[in-house]
Amino acid sequence: MDIEQALSKHGKSYDSGAVLFYEGDPGSKLWIINEGHVQLTKRVCSQEVLIETLGPGEFCGELALVTGGPQPVTATVVDKARLLIVDASVFESLVRSNAELSIRMIKKLAGRLNEAQFRVSVMQIRNSLGRVMLQLRHEIRNSEAPNKATVPEDLADALAIDPAELKKALDLLVEKNLINLSKENVYSIVSNEEYDRFLNYLELRDRYEFVDKM
Repeated sequence: MDIEQALSKHGKSYDSGAVLFYEGDPGSKLWIINEGHVQLTKRVCSQEVLIETLGPGEFCGELALVTGGPQPVTATVVDKARLLIVDASVFESLVRSNAELSIRMIKKLAGRLNEAQFRVSVMQIRNSLGRVMLQLRHEIRNSEAPNKATVPEDLADALAIDPAELKKALDLLVEKNLINLSKENVYSIVSNEEYDRFLNYLELRDRYEFVDKM
């Protein structure tokens, strides 16, 4: 059965804003994206935080199927999408019979869990500038180019801050000569030592802020 036949039999089209599953729902299906995009979000400290945006060829819902637990995130369609829906029994059969698929799934799960854990740790910082700096450092470390990365388009959503607040933070980092930022939103860290020193200061200030209020 080719992809068109599978989509015809097991596929479904979704409009923008449709929720595939909510955080806490039981896992019963795997969704494979053929067209469109799906955002994964998680509730952290009373805020909805963007974990990842998935596109064609990617999938979601697998973690709950593998662990048998509830969905750890909410999946929302962000533009009109066409998805292939795989039931739990079919998913288990595919994983058991296809070693390549199993390895790909394990790698994807590990990456997604690491990203979710990082986003949760970032959200513990109340200072938005500190959040931005941590995320920029994270993007640099995951970039293929040495000390260079592109500011993610969805960074404001990922950090649960206003886009204007993000721009203000980036402008401040440029002003303090901590980063270089091009018109194409490609940035580099000027001095790792100075960058980390300022970031540590923000983290400590955030941690002991209550002392100033005593």
